[in-house]
Amino acid sequence: MTVSKKVLKNFSFLLGADLAAKVLVFVSVVYLARILTVEGFGKIEFAQAIIVYFILLANQGLDLWGTREVAREEGRKKEIADNILSLRFFLFFLAYGILVLFVLLLNKPADIKKLILLYGLTIFTFSLTINWFFQGIERMEIIALGRLINQLFYVCGVLLIVTNTTQIFHVPVIKFFGGLLSLSLLAYLFFKSEGMPKIRFDISLWKKTLKQSLPMGFSLILIQIYYNLDTIMLGFIKGEKEVGWYNAAYKIILLFIGFASLFGNALFPVLSRYYKESRDKLRTIITESSRITLFFGIPISVGICFLSREIMQIVYGSMYLKGAVALQILVWSVFTIYFNAPFGFLLLATERQKKYMYAVGLGALVNLILNLILIPRYGLMGASISTIICEIIVLSLILYYSRELVKVPLSGYLTKGFVSSFLMGLFIYLFPFNLFMKIFVGGVCYLICMFFLGGVSRKDAKSAYEFLRNSYQEKKIGKN
Repeated sequence: MTVSKKVLKNFSFLLGADLAAKVLVFVSVVYLARILTVEGFGKIEFAQAIIVYFILLANQGLDLWGTREVAREEGRKKEIADNILSLRFFLFFLAYGILVLFVLLLNKPADIKKLILLYGLTIFTFSLTINWFFQGIERMEIIALGRLINQLFYVCGVLLIVTNTTQIFHVPVIKFFGGLLSLSLLAYLFFKSEGMPKIRFDISLWKKTLKQSLPMGFSLILIQIYYNLDTIMLGFIKGEKEVGWYNAAYKIILLFIGFASLFGNALFPVLSRYYKESRDKLRTIITESSRITLFFGIPISVGICFLSREIMQIVYGSMYLKGAVALQILVWSVFTIYFNAPFGFLLLATERQKKYMYAVGLGALVNLILNLILIPRYGLMGASISTIICEIIVLSLILYYSRELVKVPLSGYLTKGFVSSFLMGLFIYLFPFNLFMKIFVGGVCYLICMFFLGGVSRKDAKSAYEFLRNSYQEKKIGKN
């Protein structure tokens, strides 16, 4: 199996489960947005935005570091797992203790404080997850199964239990038990193959591990600053309604951004291995991967930009239409993140995590400054503009740092993608179809334009067909 087909196979496992999970979760998001009203929805989004930072405090970049080390040193995978789980067990108590102190000092109503503490329970499940271990050994189907079970439990729980605004506190509890169920399944599979982990209190080893993982962990914290600092600032400056409108739009964007993350996670262990084995293969996989992500990222951004009001109206109802302008601006982060993904994971896989940290650090600083200037005056529109400017800065720096490893000529492909996408956008904007028909016809229009402009060749179509056919045959053999 070629390197690109192997990445696509791993990606397909994650994608299949994630598509199902995302549909289910998005149903729960829309349901909660309607049941809890704009203000109640804004409260749970504000609480979750706070908790992300405490989860990252317990993470410290150990997921990415663990994946990279397990992919490179399979003979030491159990030793690496024991070390990470021991350290993360300690970090959970540290993170939750700091969270309790933070909530005591927080100047917010009691209901929001209670929501934050309940969402804080998820720090435990995130801290002890072993997704990274299965990612390192490229068992993506196990990660996909755990993710699907988690989200299925959450969605069913929300739909069955939460029926009015007074039951808002049930939401974080359901989320915790969904995570606990997924964690239990992955732990069982880990114990079955590797045995029980040995919890060790080894400070010298922890220091050595954190020295390597902290740049990755700090990068994740910086990324979250420009992902959800705007939500936190909107909550403090403008109130929960503004948070509700803004995050309703952002949830649609996150549906698509998640696919770039999935693709990067499938790509990451392969990049880590080929960095040591073959620079030619590394260059080939980056070239092919970047073309794949751009092929999808450009039309998604253009299409949603043209259809933002229709999407918000159909998904959430008229009470969320004020979020349409945020959706129209934020959707361009799909393009920047899809463009960024292969090159960002390349830096992490090739031990250039500090350069990755510098890129997202500058982006986070710019985002913080712009949010302070724009949110008080322009509210959710200001938050959206800050996010996009930040994404452009991060993308530019990551592409610059990646040039010392690979040089991928993409200007011609970008031109073909944007020309095809804007022709598609004009077509769906001018013709009086319903939303779903516009999406279908727009997709066909984009493919035709890309084919005639040379963005998609017959060879590409044949390779995609062969990959899908081989994947189907492998699944059929597996069932037999």
